[in-house]
Amino acid sequence: ILMYESGLEIVSTKPTNRSTFDVQRGDVVVQDSTTGLVCFTCIFVEGSQSLGCSIEYLCTRTEYDGQLNITRPLGSQNVTKCIDGIYVCDYNISFHDIEHDGVISNQPAY
Repeated sequence: ILMYESGLEIVSTKPTNRSTFDVQRGDVVVQDSTTGLVCFTCIFVEGSQSLGCSIEYLCTRTEYDGQLNITRPLGSQNVTKCIDGIYVCDYNISFHDIEHDGVISNQPAY
């Protein structure tokens, strides 16, 4: 995602499927570029026992970072959570599994 003074721009939404993780894909959607409202969706592989996903984002210019955890009802294929007030910046975003024991995977799933 590229964030400019005038708004946000998604530069790539190319999905990647890595079957060794519970999070099969992560999506980011800018809902309101004025307020910085951004929605994150984690899509899980079928049969996943994961408790949810953790999203880490890092502004490449200011080192501003954040983390968002989304829990899911067991059996749900995907979960979404929206946050606002995201600063204008270019972000590196990674999606991580939250394993069945509550541990967040060190390696990004997506």
